[in-house]
Amino acid sequence: MSRYWDTSGIIRAYLRGWKPEGFTRAHAVAEFLCVFTGPGVMVEKGGQLVKAVLSATDAAKAAREVFGTLSFHDLTGPQTLDAGDALAKVPDVKGKAVHDFMHVRAAELHQAESIVTLNVNQFFKMTKLRLEMPAEHFAAPPGAGAQPAAGSPAAGN
Repeated sequence: MSRYWDTSGIIRAYLRGWKPEGFTRAHAVAEFLCVFTGPGVMVEKGGQLVKAVLSATDAAKAAREVFGTLSFHDLTGPQTLDAGDALAKVPDVKGKAVHDFMHVRAAELHQAESIVTLNVNQFFKMTKLRLEMPAEHFAAPPGAGAQPAAGSPAAGN
């Protein structure tokens, strides 16, 4: 099965110690780095919720680990412009949701069978592709959609 992973799914995979299998677009790396070096994400540590923010060096290392099993299928310049035209036909897609729409267009144009995302409600408005929550892959046995990432919280390192 050809799964497209959006950034929210990739971030969740990293936090759970899994390497996703399928494809994404290169912009997801920039989004991943932006989140981890900027606002960070909330994680549980010692029973408390804390904000995880990484240095640029650690974020780049984390990106290499979690993106290591994904292939990249990007939009060309003309495809991106066409996606901008298509955006006008989808109600309430504006601002930050434009990034999600570009993920959808890449998934559709590169014939994904599904999109793995935490933003199911947002993506539901944009595509007819099957939407999957990343947790479905974390429960799967190794080799069934994700692999433990070396050095990640769930890898035991």
